[in-house]
Amino acid sequence: MTTEAAPFGVDPARSVRATITQASTERAFAILLAVAAIGFGAAFAPSVVTQLPYLDPVWGPASALAVGASFVLVGVSAFVQRLAQPAQIICALLFLVALVTWPITVRDVLPSTQLPWPWWLCNVATIAAAMGFATWRASVYNALVPAVYVLIRLTPAGGGVGISRALLDGVYTAILGGAALVLIVVLRRAAADVDAAQATAVRRYSRAIREHATEVERVQVDAIVHDSVLTTLLSAARADTIEAKTLSARMARNAIDHLDAAASDGPGSTVPPVPLVELRQRITAAVSALAAPVDVHGGPLGSRTVPAAVADAMASAALQAAVNSVQHAGADVSRWVVVRQERDVVTVEIGDDGTGFDMSSIPAERLGVRRSIVERVAAAGGVADVRTAPGAGTTVVLTWSAAKETSE
Repeated sequence: MTTEAAPFGVDPARSVRATITQASTERAFAILLAVAAIGFGAAFAPSVVTQLPYLDPVWGPASALAVGASFVLVGVSAFVQRLAQPAQIICALLFLVALVTWPITVRDVLPSTQLPWPWWLCNVATIAAAMGFATWRASVYNALVPAVYVLIRLTPAGGGVGISRALLDGVYTAILGGAALVLIVVLRRAAADVDAAQATAVRRYSRAIREHATEVERVQVDAIVHDSVLTTLLSAARADTIEAKTLSARMARNAIDHLDAAASDGPGSTVPPVPLVELRQRITAAVSALAAPVDVHGGPLGSRTVPAAVADAMASAALQAAVNSVQHAGADVSRWVVVRQERDVVTVEIGDDGTGFDMSSIPAERLGVRRSIVERVAAAGGVADVRTAPGAGTTVVLTWSAAKETSE
């Protein structure tokens, strides 16, 4: 028999944050690309300017300015997330246009010491394509850019270098672009898997919370029916004196009050905490209506309070334990209830020196101990410990820790 309460947790969607998510990964990529675009653009801007005299006076500056503006847009997109993908696509397309039109951009042959300025910015464009395009489009782009650059390097406009040098430059560009594409695709898929796993965990946790809430409600209803209704009916059936009939009527009113309270209690209701002094008074008033005397005592309780749900659970469980004692412990038995506080732990002890019983022999259909005491207190965040043996009396210890609830 378990006495641990199933924990009520906060919404995991709010309290749990995965270290890698698709959104955080995309933002990190956008920031890195923005740094690369601004950094490379600023570093090689003087080299571009030195090549302008060799380029077409209209298209040369226009293509360079267009690519530079796209780099600036990529840098701005690091701060405006919705601009990230459009900026990446524009950057990749404008660079590809500048690269393809390079043969008609060059008016005079470049000095042998200079490389075509698109060379310095190839990998910024391939990374932008890997981030902005779908995987297959990015793969085509990363293959197309090195191929076009190799062809350009073989022409006079690209320097007319040999096939070995052109292939070396093209392979270098392809390796860097391909590595970046693979890394981006792998991290994106890993982040998507993390998001999917987190969403699945949230759904399962929410389902567990609903099932637990249903179980708690069932325990509460079972306990109310057993404690209030069945006990009242048994008392009324045995009432053969004026005093017994008066007690039965009082118990019936209490049962109706319990059912009304259960019906009006909802998840949005807010009930102020209950002082321990009031909890002890509530237990005293409840057990005073029983057919046998029950002594309620304990030391000073101070100003400590407990949540209303905890107070209700402990008071009802204490009453049920006392009712069980009156019904089963025998006559001429001492019965007591002790309410005490030790730091953050509240303890309610209900005991007698009667006949006791064997816990393992209780049939499963009997709800008194399991539903009305153990599970009721567990549902409120406490623990119920039943200590008994045949001929050794019975002691039921209900404990609730404020420190445990705070930590949860």
